[in-house]
Amino acid sequence: MLRHAGAAAIVLSGVLLVACDRTDGKQRRGQPGAVGTAGRSAGAITIPTAGEPPVFVSRDREGKRLWSLTRQFYQKRGGEPAWIDGRKPRRQMDELIQVLQRTDREGLDPVLYNASVLSARRVEAGRGFLTVKGFNEGEAANLDVWLTYLYLQYASDLTSGVGGLSHQDPSWRIPEKKIDPVQRLEQALDGNQVARSLDALTPQHAQYTGLRDALAKYRAIEQRGGWPAVPAQLKVKPGQQNPAIPLLARRLAITGDYSGTPNDQATTFTPELQEAVKRFQRRHGLEPDGTISAATVAQLNVPVAQRIQQIALNLERWRWLPANLGDRHILVNIPEYRLEVWDHGRVPLSMRVVVGKKDTPTPIFTDEMTHLVFAPYWNVPPEIARNETVPQALRDPAFLGRTNMEVLDKSGNTVDPASIDVENLEAYRFRQRPGSSNSLGLVKFMFPNQFNVYLHDTPADSLFARATRSFSHGCVRVEQPDQLAQYVLADQPSWTPDRIESAMHGGQETTVKLSTPLPVYLGYWTARIAADGVLQFRNDLYGVDSRQTALLAAEIARLKTRAAAAGAAAEAQAAAPPNRKKS
Repeated sequence: MLRHAGAAAIVLSGVLLVACDRTDGKQRRGQPGAVGTAGRSAGAITIPTAGEPPVFVSRDREGKRLWSLTRQFYQKRGGEPAWIDGRKPRRQMDELIQVLQRTDREGLDPVLYNASVLSARRVEAGRGFLTVKGFNEGEAANLDVWLTYLYLQYASDLTSGVGGLSHQDPSWRIPEKKIDPVQRLEQALDGNQVARSLDALTPQHAQYTGLRDALAKYRAIEQRGGWPAVPAQLKVKPGQQNPAIPLLARRLAITGDYSGTPNDQATTFTPELQEAVKRFQRRHGLEPDGTISAATVAQLNVPVAQRIQQIALNLERWRWLPANLGDRHILVNIPEYRLEVWDHGRVPLSMRVVVGKKDTPTPIFTDEMTHLVFAPYWNVPPEIARNETVPQALRDPAFLGRTNMEVLDKSGNTVDPASIDVENLEAYRFRQRPGSSNSLGLVKFMFPNQFNVYLHDTPADSLFARATRSFSHGCVRVEQPDQLAQYVLADQPSWTPDRIESAMHGGQETTVKLSTPLPVYLGYWTARIAADGVLQFRNDLYGVDSRQTALLAAEIARLKTRAAAAGAAAEAQAAAPPNRKKS
C-alpha cells in the first residue's frame, strides 16, 4: 500500500515519451521520460531544465515557449500538482477536459488537444488509477503536466492563433491580445474558474459570436447532406421556365435565401425566386440583378465543406484581434469594400468604400484616428509621381494645370513645371491643390501609420456603384465623407453639419483634432456577419485566404501528428501495470 507520509517527490524528466523502455511498469530515474524520486514533499512535481521535452510538446518555437511556461508554472508552486488533489482528480480537471472537448464550437479541432484521450483517462481515473488500489505515480504526474501544457496551448491558440499563426503571415499587422497565461492559470485554479478563464479569451464582439453561430448552422447543413449543385450552364431570366428551377429553389432554401416552399413541379423563375437570388447575390458581393449568371452559379456551387472552412478561418482571424476593440471604433472589411462605425455594440453608420488594387493592396493593420483635414492638399507619393504624374505631364504639357497640380522644390518653393529636371525627380514634390477635383476629395481622415494610408473622400463617386471596388493605390475612399466627419466630430458642438460642409468646400486646408483618438481597423474577412445580422461571403481579393489556409493546414497537420503520438504514449502508459509499493 502506498504511503503518502514521507513519499518521495515525482521527478518528470520527459513526460509521456514513447521510447521510455517501460516493460515492467517502472521508470528508471534519469532516463528520458522517466519518473523517479527527488526527496521532496509528497506528490511534488519537478520538471528538469535539461533533456528532451515530453512528446506532447511541439518541436518549434511555440512549443518551446509553452514548455518554458509550463516549467515556470510548477516552479512557482513548488511542484504542487494542479489538477490532482491527493488521490482524486480535482473538479478543475473535469472543467478543462470539457472545454477542450468543445473547441470545435470555436472552429478548432478537439483532436489538437487530445480531448477524447483525456476524457477516457478521466473515466478510468474514477475507476481506480488514482485510488489506493491502483494508484500510478508516474501516470498521475504525467497527466497533471500534460493538462497544464494543454491549458496554456489552448489559451495561446485563442490569443495568437493555432501554433502562433498570427506571427507567420507578414500581411497581418494587427497586434494580438497580450495576456500572462501562467498568472491566468493560477487564478483560474484558485478561483475554480478554469472554463470561464478560457471562454473569456474568445472575442466577445458580435461579429465573432455571429460567425460562431453561422459555423454551427453550416455544420448542421453538412450533416443533412449539404446542398445540391446547380447546372453550371444554367441561364434563366425572370418569368422563363427551366427544369432546373426546382433545384435552384431547394439550393436557396437550404441557406435561408428563399423563404418559399420548393416544388418539383414549379419550373417558372418567379418574382419571389428572383428576390431570393438577389438576396444571395448581395450576401456574396455580386451585382444584385436577380439574373442567373456564371458568377452566381459559381457561388451557388461552392461546397458546404468549403464554406465551413472559410467561416472557421475567419473565426481564427477574429481571435488574433485585441481583446477590446474599443467602445467606439471604425471597422473596414477590405474584401467586402465596406466601412462600419461601431458605437457600444451598435452600427450607427455604414458605407461602401474603394480599396487598393491587387498590385497596390490596402494593408491590414490598426491605428488610431487623431485628426481630419478639410480641403486637403494631395501630396503625390514619389512612386505615383514617377510612374504616372510625370509621364502624363510629358505627354500632355497642359496636364498639370488642368488637374490643379503644382510643383515644389525641397524648400517648399513653387517651381515652373517647364524647368523640371526629369533626371532628378527626387528634387521635387508634386502637389494637388484643394478643390472638388482633388484626388482626396474634400476631406481626409488621418490615423498616422507607416504605410501612409488613410480614409478620404473622392471625386470619382461613380465607382461606389460597382460590386467590385478595388481601384485605389492603397488608401480607402469613403462613400459618405460628410457623415463620417459629423460622427467623429460629434463631441465638438462647434463643428455643426453646416460648418463641416463649409470647411469641406472652403478651398483652405484646415486640420481639426479629434477630442479622443478613435481606433481604426483595416481588416480582412471573407466570411462576416453584417450589421443587419446577415452572413456575408466574399472572394479572396488579395489571396490572404489561400495563403493562410495553406499555413494553417500545415500547422494543424504537424500538431495532429504530435497529438497522436502523445495520445498513444498516454494509452501505452495507462495499459502498463501500476507501480505499487508495499506498506
